[in-house]
Amino acid sequence: MWRDDPATTMVIGWNQVSGANPVVHFDVVDYGLLVPKYAFSQASTNSNMWKGMKNYYARLTGLKPATTYYFVIKDSEGVSVRMSFTTAPATKDARLSIVSGGDSRNNREARRNANILAGKLRPTVILFNGDMTESETDLEWQGWMDDWQYNITPDGHLSPLIVARGNHEQTNESLVNLFDVAAPHVYYTTIFAGGLLRVITLNSLIPVDGDQRIFLENELKSSKEYAWTFAQYHYPMRPHHSAKSEHDKQVANWATLFAKYGVQIAFESDSHVAKLTWPIKPSLAEGSDEGFIRDEARGTIYVGEGCWGAPLRANDDDKTWTRASGSFNHFNWVWVDAAKAVVRTVKTDNAAEVAMVSAKDIFNLPANIDLWTPEGVGTELDVSRKVPASYQAPDEVVMRAAFAVTSFNRLPSGGDINIKWRTQYEQDGMTFELQRSIDAEPFTTVVKLKGKGSDNTENQYSVLDKGCMTTHKGKYIAYRVKCIPPSGAADFYDPQVEAAESESTVYLPDLEPDEHGFVRPTFKITTPGDISIGLYNSRTRQVWSEETPAQKPGQYQRGLDMSDYPIGRYILIVRSNKTVIQRFVIRKRA
Repeated sequence: MWRDDPATTMVIGWNQVSGANPVVHFDVVDYGLLVPKYAFSQASTNSNMWKGMKNYYARLTGLKPATTYYFVIKDSEGVSVRMSFTTAPATKDARLSIVSGGDSRNNREARRNANILAGKLRPTVILFNGDMTESETDLEWQGWMDDWQYNITPDGHLSPLIVARGNHEQTNESLVNLFDVAAPHVYYTTIFAGGLLRVITLNSLIPVDGDQRIFLENELKSSKEYAWTFAQYHYPMRPHHSAKSEHDKQVANWATLFAKYGVQIAFESDSHVAKLTWPIKPSLAEGSDEGFIRDEARGTIYVGEGCWGAPLRANDDDKTWTRASGSFNHFNWVWVDAAKAVVRTVKTDNAAEVAMVSAKDIFNLPANIDLWTPEGVGTELDVSRKVPASYQAPDEVVMRAAFAVTSFNRLPSGGDINIKWRTQYEQDGMTFELQRSIDAEPFTTVVKLKGKGSDNTENQYSVLDKGCMTTHKGKYIAYRVKCIPPSGAADFYDPQVEAAESESTVYLPDLEPDEHGFVRPTFKITTPGDISIGLYNSRTRQVWSEETPAQKPGQYQRGLDMSDYPIGRYILIVRSNKTVIQRFVIRKRA
């Protein structure tokens, strides 16, 4: 890993299973296991106990750029196998090889294939965009580390990692403790080759505005001397799988800055599909689609969306600015120099058949490599370096970045429910609709309100939903607020989406997936009938259903595999002859 200059530093990390006093011995000459011959040594700099492993790190400094170092780790019990790494070049006339991808959660065979193939390419760096494991258990993380050993080539070479946090990493601590990330909030910048490339790693799992936006803008405007700027993070701004949520806050707070300061490529993950976009920028002008429009002069190319071993999903949500999409195990491979960048999408299932690149020239396609060849793109997407033209984000997009619903409360009182919310930084002329859903049916509007305008920094609203608890006794009741600016481009504040732990007005039986990802709801049928079961996400979109005709009265149990579903809150509705007989809240926390 790297905490500092990739040309002159390296962090070596390992799990100290037994023994004491470990020391890394290293040199530019390969001395095999002859420890005394190595000219340099570094004891572990820090260590921690995390995920059932004793993690040690040696931070090496004062290294030579573009140089292969050979190393062993010696402790009180013996010596490791000999391994090697290569520092990055230090000058802008260099060329870099970058592998990028994410989502390695479930399928270990696919994960190992990707690890093997990434190692065979001997890249300058691997950018990993999050979601390493499914549930972050000790065994899963130990398995991930075991599988990462497949990245080591037969001659012992390791490829350095720069990691971003995904939604299956429950805390920032996992990346700090397991990859020695220097930034506790897991957003940071890495500069390559004297400013040839700046990689900005962002964190989708903490507020994307506020301090993180300030960091991003300060980094982007700090110098215009960088030839290239790439960004990596987990959540795609506009997913190419229809069941995934849009991320408007990232559009408003990040994509606008990408366009303003000329970020050429953004690497995304999470949806478990493949995609390449045209250069695009945030826009609400005629011809835009989902808040973006194609722009060759200012646009960023978005690449992703994470297929390193997680379950594949359908690429069923293309946009007018989508260049190509697909669904297969892959990562992206980018070559970049001062003149241009070349993006390839590498299919990883045939890793065993692919040859290894030469350590003397890593910029050659190995035999049998399987490259995605979408129509109109081919195997290579050329990205030209461009000086960013003047760009001012549309006022509407800027206002979306500032405006926020800051609190939302539902207070039962007798048969009524009092719904209260607060807003910050409203535009004049806004309208709000309080909407209600019963038993995961589509939301309907309870009342419309005119916004109180921009005179106050914060505004308060209150609506009494009279008789709701009586009329819908025992049913699942959910609310959300539709926020409509003067342009009519509405956003929704949905507390079920904003906070997976938010409570329903009516408290239903809770279920949580077991260690294998299954929930097993039990329900009783008192009369013969057709049974239907529906699973609804926090936006009341049905994501799974099952129908079983002509069931006899009795006690039933169904097993539902939730392992492929995102973290969040779900409602399971059981109906007999179209009448609801049981409801469950399912909380998937990991």
